[in-house]
Amino acid sequence: MILDELVERVASLLPDPVDELQVAALLESQGITDQVAVDRYGRADVFALGQEVFERLPRGSVAVEDHSPGTTWLHAVRGPLYLVPTTVFPAVAAVLGGPAAVRAMVVATAVSWVWGSGASAVAHRLLSGGAAATAARSLRWLGAAGTAVAATTAAAVLGWWSALFVLALAGLQFAIGVLLFHREEVRLAVAVLPAGAGGVLFLVSEVVGIALVLGGVTVLLAVGGAWRAGRAARDSGGVRPPRALTLLGTALPSSVYAALCAILLLYTDSRYVLSALDLAVAAAPLVLGMGVVEWRAHRFFELATQELRRCALPADFHQAIWRGLLRELGFCLTALGAAALVLLVALRVSGVLTSPGALLIDGHVLLGGAFFLGFVLVRTSGPLPAPLIVSAALLGDVTAVALGADPVPAFLITCTALSIFLLVALRGSVGQVRHYR
Repeated sequence: MILDELVERVASLLPDPVDELQVAALLESQGITDQVAVDRYGRADVFALGQEVFERLPRGSVAVEDHSPGTTWLHAVRGPLYLVPTTVFPAVAAVLGGPAAVRAMVVATAVSWVWGSGASAVAHRLLSGGAAATAARSLRWLGAAGTAVAATTAAAVLGWWSALFVLALAGLQFAIGVLLFHREEVRLAVAVLPAGAGGVLFLVSEVVGIALVLGGVTVLLAVGGAWRAGRAARDSGGVRPPRALTLLGTALPSSVYAALCAILLLYTDSRYVLSALDLAVAAAPLVLGMGVVEWRAHRFFELATQELRRCALPADFHQAIWRGLLRELGFCLTALGAAALVLLVALRVSGVLTSPGALLIDGHVLLGGAFFLGFVLVRTSGPLPAPLIVSAALLGDVTAVALGADPVPAFLITCTALSIFLLVALRGSVGQVRHYR
């Protein structure tokens, strides 16, 4: 029978479907439309066909266990943990000089962001496949390699003193990534306290030496904690990690997307690091809120899985998941906006808030929302759409500034347009069942 042949084909492609909707999604991806379901298989539509195929599938195999940990509110505190060590930066600028310190910061941040995104993608791929020990080991060594790349680049381009700062900053940023991967927020909080104290001390008394020493203590504590993290992890029995080329294919899209996001952010922010106070701290709400953005992006996919089990029809699922996306976007913008409001009030009370500063702060709030949408689009549309959209936004921003536009309004308009384009792209992909299997 034709239906039996279809069941055998689906079983070979999808041995352990979650429900009939997942089967229907596979049938659609194989070119089976409602008309084909009626004409060839005698069923009302592709969903009725999917339900019957699902009921006929053998249930002999065992689904792979998901080893990825769930998300918790601790994701929300990750932004402040990233931000605290940056309070030492003025002391570094006092030693290297402002322009040299900014260039070093850009090199360290760009390399850490791009390389770290690829390393994190590899580690999560290994972890989801049951290779927890391999994931931990790979993340440690990839972090060490990324630090070496950043320091070598700085030495060749900026000089040895700047390279020393880049070595410390990149090492710290990779260590933070490793500790957060292993859910070691408490250990990281302890590690960043000395740098926070050093930054406050420098702002109060301008004691450079002690501030730098305390910053170095934070680097050593974080790197030492990262090197020990995950040592107790073990690979599941019988698990064979993917080949190196497969892992490279996993890392490359994440790294490309991260590179574009880093360029978009640093192209504007690097101009104002040592500028007026309201411009220099404009990115603070984004940094503080990135943990919330990451948390809600992960939470969105957890909620999507729940909706997949609850909804009886794909149309219902599409509507529910779109409402969920807008709800989570609103949550992110509210959290970022609250942090921005506190900053705006503080700057206003201090008498240092200007219109460009307020616009730049608003632009970073919108960029945080765009980052959330980008996270979702990457997982629901493959590796190309999100980088292409960010590339178009970046090109528009660079072109506008090159033609004489003020960088601050150009950045705000760019972030607004980026959010709109990402929403339009998600409208066509986020409701497809196959992304949440």
